[in-house]
Amino acid sequence: MLNSIIANQQEQSCYKIANGIFANAVEMSEENNDKALITALSKWAKLSPSEVARNAGLAVSTLTRPLNHPVKHRLSVPTLEKLKAKYSDFPGWSNEEPDQPETDLNIDYVSVEVLPTYAGMGGGGTGDGDPETALVPRYLIESVFRGHPSDFVLIRVRGNSMEPTFRHDDELLVDKRDRSPTQAGPFAIWDAEWGEYLIKNVERLPGGLVRLFSSNTEYTATEIRHEETRILGRPVWFGRRL
Repeated sequence: MLNSIIANQQEQSCYKIANGIFANAVEMSEENNDKALITALSKWAKLSPSEVARNAGLAVSTLTRPLNHPVKHRLSVPTLEKLKAKYSDFPGWSNEEPDQPETDLNIDYVSVEVLPTYAGMGGGGTGDGDPETALVPRYLIESVFRGHPSDFVLIRVRGNSMEPTFRHDDELLVDKRDRSPTQAGPFAIWDAEWGEYLIKNVERLPGGLVRLFSSNTEYTATEIRHEETRILGRPVWFGRRL
């Protein structure tokens, strides 16, 4: 199934509400349009999607993500502008339709920041890349969590260190307002020592220490001083492909 389903995780602080949907696009045809556009542009330029991205001054993942995960990742307006500037002679631009549904979309969905790379459940991501946003149901942000879009960030995770809590390729909706590990649980963190974003369980200890540990018992827990890491927020929902 191509849709990303907001799955409930009955653990730590993740809330129990089932079957909401992360909507990164209006309809399936529009998602496929991005994929078809990248494919056609690459064929016309006789370059790989990665080369097309680099030549336009974009991160490689900006084009490879919509190819591999068209439901989750759409081409942003700034990305399209860079592609048009670099490949102005590409005949496919004339086939583009105006992006008119966006106004209506805002009634039911709101744009939430996406971490440009990923957060590791093992090795982490650096956060480098082009800015992205995703559409999340308005009721989830405003009614369920009583927040604003700027209070949240959507993070894709990799690795198995947080299984069974989270799995490889899950997308986590992280509440940036909740950064206190007074209640131990999973958090998105920035590891200053390694320069990486991670998803780890965080527990506050006496003496200004925090304990970082995985849900997967095969991984070793560590204790560090609280100033050696920065908590980005606590995951409150996650999306998972079926």
